[in-house]
Amino acid sequence: MNRLCRTEVESMLRAKKLSNLLLIMMLVLLLFPVALTLYMVSIMNNSELALVENQKAKLNRAVDDLDSSMHTSFTGILSNNRALTAPRDKQAAVLNQALREPINQISRKYPRVQVGFYLPSLNLVLDGSSGYRQNIPPRYKSAFEEVLSRQDTVVHTIGHGSSGVLEIYRPYYRDDKLEAVIWATENLGHTSFYDRIRQMEINSYAAAALVIFFALGGALLLMRSFVKGVQRIKEGLQTLQYDLDRRLPEAPGELGEIAGAINGLAERLTDVYKYNQLMLATIDDAMLVVDAAGRVVIANAAAARIFELPPDCQDRHFNEIFPSGSPFTGLLQNTLETGRQYKDFKPGAGAPQLLASTALLTDGRQHKVGAVLYCRDVTETMRLEDRVHRQERLASLGKLVAGVAHEIRNPLTSISCYIQLWQKTNKPSPRALATMYSEVTRLEGLVEQLLYFARPAESRFVPYELNRVVEKVLRFFREVYRQPPEIHARLAPDLPPAWIDPDQIERVLMNVIYNSCQAMPDGGRLEVETAYDRPSDSLLVTLTDSGCGIPAGNMRHIFEPFFTTREKGMGLGLAIAHEIIQAHGGNIEVESRVNRGTTFRIYLQRKEETHAPVSACSG
Repeated sequence: MNRLCRTEVESMLRAKKLSNLLLIMMLVLLLFPVALTLYMVSIMNNSELALVENQKAKLNRAVDDLDSSMHTSFTGILSNNRALTAPRDKQAAVLNQALREPINQISRKYPRVQVGFYLPSLNLVLDGSSGYRQNIPPRYKSAFEEVLSRQDTVVHTIGHGSSGVLEIYRPYYRDDKLEAVIWATENLGHTSFYDRIRQMEINSYAAAALVIFFALGGALLLMRSFVKGVQRIKEGLQTLQYDLDRRLPEAPGELGEIAGAINGLAERLTDVYKYNQLMLATIDDAMLVVDAAGRVVIANAAAARIFELPPDCQDRHFNEIFPSGSPFTGLLQNTLETGRQYKDFKPGAGAPQLLASTALLTDGRQHKVGAVLYCRDVTETMRLEDRVHRQERLASLGKLVAGVAHEIRNPLTSISCYIQLWQKTNKPSPRALATMYSEVTRLEGLVEQLLYFARPAESRFVPYELNRVVEKVLRFFREVYRQPPEIHARLAPDLPPAWIDPDQIERVLMNVIYNSCQAMPDGGRLEVETAYDRPSDSLLVTLTDSGCGIPAGNMRHIFEPFFTTREKGMGLGLAIAHEIIQAHGGNIEVESRVNRGTTFRIYLQRKEETHAPVSACSG
């Protein structure tokens, strides 16, 4: 048990190995460069922020030092140099002279840092040089005005990276009076910090490129192994198309599971194929299956024997394998081209006696994929049926002989008695002659009906309108019958012609309606209806009466000769009707309920489609 569990665990681990490797490599390929890039951006942003903050502190110290180095106000400087009322140029020169030494000290202490003052009273920018700025750029002017209005320090960062400039503006107070704005500025590109950042970027990008290279290389190697495994499975599948006994080689991971599943499926297909072959070999009926192009897919041994097929018929077109003039080629061709399906078609007379059927094969989307030809050898079945029919005819003949003997014995007995009486008296009485004549007439009617009962095969079929026959019979009963029932007819218009012998069908309707009238001695209702019955593709005559009905025990005997429930009935009317309908290839059905009435349904064939199957085979 432990060994089995360990084997299952190892199998699960092997199955997941390849998928885990692929997943890990893809994660490394995608996530590591992204994480490395985010880390680099974070470092560079933090470095730039640190540089800006460091430079801000430096400029603040420079501004503090310059502020503390000034021991008097600008008004004091001008007063000490007697320049309070001097022209603007003179005042600017005096102030620059006084600021030169403090500003130089700051420049020596903080290289690359520029400092100075802005005097709003004179609208001058002083930086300790020999001159002064009369035209102040709008950007500086806006910064000076912002400091003066807010009376607070303002910091500006202009540009980005190595071209950026950091500027600080602070209000300058003396004697609690805002006299000027101290400013300090430095070009960040003059520092070496950005060089270090660029070097770090180069190193980081190189590392990321190296990681991506190795990740791509590993992924490509893994994918190459995966593709090779898939290619082996593909080649194995191509081999399995023609040889189900071949097996796919083992492979790691999911590919191994796929290969194992395909091998298992191939084994099952092999077993099913063997079972199918054995089953087809044991079937005595011929079965031939072709694809949509007409190539043979399945042909069992019975098909090869009955259709006289060559041994190498597989994958060949069916027109090439059937003997010349075979009717089966036309059946298959017509089924494939038009979709027509045949049921129990007789391809020809003689032995053996065959019944062929065809069917169109479709897929789930109702697209044609092929056709099947199925053929049964019914020679022995027909012989057995003939033997059974012969036995049935002999049994019927026995019943018929018994019935005929019974029906003939009574008239002959009466005639014999009257003849004996005639011999004794030597003089026939008129009553005796009338009785003998009546009995002879009865015997003549019996013989006539027996002859008609025995001649259903002499029908002369023609295409004929069924409604005309029905109307003729109903008109006869309305005119001749002394107490006709109430007759209601519903005849369907536009019925196709029926394939019948009109005289015989007329006799059938006469017999059925006569029986219905006998079941309604006190009058009643008779409904006659014609229709086209689509399920059976036949014409239907329905006759329903409101008579006494037929008991359930008599239902199975009503079509037997000489079966009757009336005293003077012969019992041949419905038997003759049944024989005629059978000879027409139709059917007659009866439903009855005692004291509720009886319904006869007579099914007749439509006009015969002359030689339809033969024409299908002629192509």
